Amino acid sequence: MLFNIETLKRCDKFLQVPHHEKDSLTVLRNPDLDPIPLERRIWGFWSFFGYWGIPNITIWTWSTGSAMLSLGLNIQHTMGALTLGNILICVYTCLNSGPGAKYRIGYTVCQRMIFGIYGSGIGIFIRIVLSIVFYGSQSWLGGLGFVVMFSSWSKSYMNLENTFPSSLAMTTRDFIGFLVFQILQYAFFVMRPEKMNKAVNFSCLITIVAMVGVFVATLAKNHGAGPLYSEPVALSKGYTGWMWLYSMTIWYGALSPDCTNQSDFSRFSSSRKKMYLGIISAVMITGTIVPLMGLLCASATQQLYGTELWLPTDICLQWLIDDYSPGARAASFFCGLAFMASQMSFNVLANGFAGGMDLAGVLPRYINIKRGAIITALLSWATQPWNFYNTSSVFITVMSSFGVIVTPIIAITVADYHIIRKGRLPLSHLYITDSDGTFYYTKGFNYRAIFTWICGMVPGLPGLADAVSPIKGFPEGMRNFFYGSVVFSFFCPLILYVIICKIFPVKNSGMMEEEVAYDNMTIEEIGESGSQNYNMILLEGIDVEMGSMVKDINGSVKQKVIET
Repeated sequence: MLFNIETLKRCDKFLQVPHHEKDSLTVLRNPDLDPIPLERRIWGFWSFFGYWGIPNITIWTWSTGSAMLSLGLNIQHTMGALTLGNILICVYTCLNSGPGAKYRIGYTVCQRMIFGIYGSGIGIFIRIVLSIVFYGSQSWLGGLGFVVMFSSWSKSYMNLENTFPSSLAMTTRDFIGFLVFQILQYAFFVMRPEKMNKAVNFSCLITIVAMVGVFVATLAKNHGAGPLYSEPVALSKGYTGWMWLYSMTIWYGALSPDCTNQSDFSRFSSSRKKMYLGIISAVMITGTIVPLMGLLCASATQQLYGTELWLPTDICLQWLIDDYSPGARAASFFCGLAFMASQMSFNVLANGFAGGMDLAGVLPRYINIKRGAIITALLSWATQPWNFYNTSSVFITVMSSFGVIVTPIIAITVADYHIIRKGRLPLSHLYITDSDGTFYYTKGFNYRAIFTWICGMVPGLPGLADAVSPIKGFPEGMRNFFYGSVVFSFFCPLILYVIICKIFPVKNSGMMEEEVAYDNMTIEEIGESGSQNYNMILLEGIDVEMGSMVKDINGSVKQKVIET
């Protein structure tokens, strides 16, 4: 028995996350949940431009705009709707950046602020599930980049016989590309999330070059944009308006998980001004150019090939089918490489690491961000992402479903942080289970936020079910609520939560701690926080005067402040 106990202890120690003895590894507090230290705040304008540009410079975004043509809108109407959608994305994302940018806390800790210390599991669970689903769907698209690359190397691979049954929505050729893409992604999990910024920016650059190449070549071959560009809208004015809203919902839905956990990355910012400029510039520029190219290419390919090709990888494969020459093969290889690179950098950072951050907060003794990302990747197979893209209707439903669930969480976060608490948090209360703590609420749950989230989410679920499988006699009002959930699922919960908090005020609203150790805050951030007493406990155990600098045992420079 003694041997078995000792063996189990050794196994347990082996499975634990390596850490310094001084570091706490609990669900409440661990290095992955603590505020980000000064030396890790390295994201400026270009890092945020890359992070918010890469979701738009992908196969996913190119095909999103094209798929919207099935709603009955023409290209001009679709682009108008997407522009409005981009504006809302900027507003929601910038507002939701607040807690991370000021207090350097991630999404997992932010959920404690709104749902309570124990209730935070609701938001964490939702984001973990979405990370898994999104990781799988993006991996499938990334695998198509490998399909193009391998097809440019071998005509036999391009024409590979499908050994899967016809009932399966994928071919042997596509599955090989998906498998290779999935395996290759694991190599990037050894990096820290904030260190991915250079890889993201590089993939942005080569992918936009590839997309421009596909766009120019397609329109040049067709001698124009094709018939869809000048096609009138045959819908009634009222229905056209709802299709504008639905297009905005679809467009926003594709990025809604990234808007939701924005604090995971806003905490890496070196400057809030640079962060906001990077977000707005990336969303408005890349979020307009890329879908426009996708729409025009879909129109041109309809005239060229008799069908709309709404994946850029399909256009590249069509080049090889038409002419398997050295020039076509070289162009296809470069485009496939670029599409694969953008999908991989986006997927690893926005979904793999995002899922890893949340899982690290659930079981920190055994899971850190790297291990959590690997778990996310492994579980993504269960989503069977090849089923997401077999028709444009499924594609649209998948994208629009995300926003229905997570947008109320964004709304509650914005309402609680900016309106109720006015950007002032007792930071240490986010890491305690004391019943007197600000975020303990009622036995660890904030029923105001839970009730508001349910009220904001449930009205959109019947419309989502109708979109998946049309229901006879379905109420038009509920369908329209789903179409406009990009607006309704944000503003309705935001207003409801503010009203509830006015009737049932939250504890310590707008309060700051009188005394707190600001180990990871700069002088400017301490000043902004509004605290009256700065009681700093230095590693050397020495009190220092305002503005002086000390080095910790790792040699990194930190600013320490004291006011007596």
